[in-house]
Amino acid sequence: MTMAPEPASAQQGLPLFAKVEKLETANYIGQVGQPIYRPNVSGEPERHMPQVKVDGNDVEISANHIQSEDNYVQFIWLKDADTNEVVLAKELTPADEKPVLKAKVPSGVTLRPYLFCKMHGLWKGEPFKVA
Repeated sequence: MTMAPEPASAQQGLPLFAKVEKLETANYIGQVGQPIYRPNVSGEPERHMPQVKVDGNDVEISANHIQSEDNYVQFIWLKDADTNEVVLAKELTPADEKPVLKAKVPSGVTLRPYLFCKMHGLWKGEPFKVA
């Protein structure tokens, strides 16, 4: 039986990668295959879809989202599109002015960006390749 994810405040002891993986894989109790957070279905896409900028090996993932106490981007992460492994993750707070994740990434990898909004759930972007 798969349990519902704990609120982020109850997940404080978990490593960051485990927190974001739980958001993606959580099902309703006793309902395998019934995800709690279906990607890209709640909220405005123009505010929630991860935006990707690549400049050589510098990658920036952001969203056009205002951060407030009740409605903020709580996590941004990148997964390797080939292995489906989380390779980088950032936890944000309402105090963060803009949800953004910056990284230096090796050439030749294909990544997929994700973000989680406290109010509007999981958002999954399109894969992109770093040249």
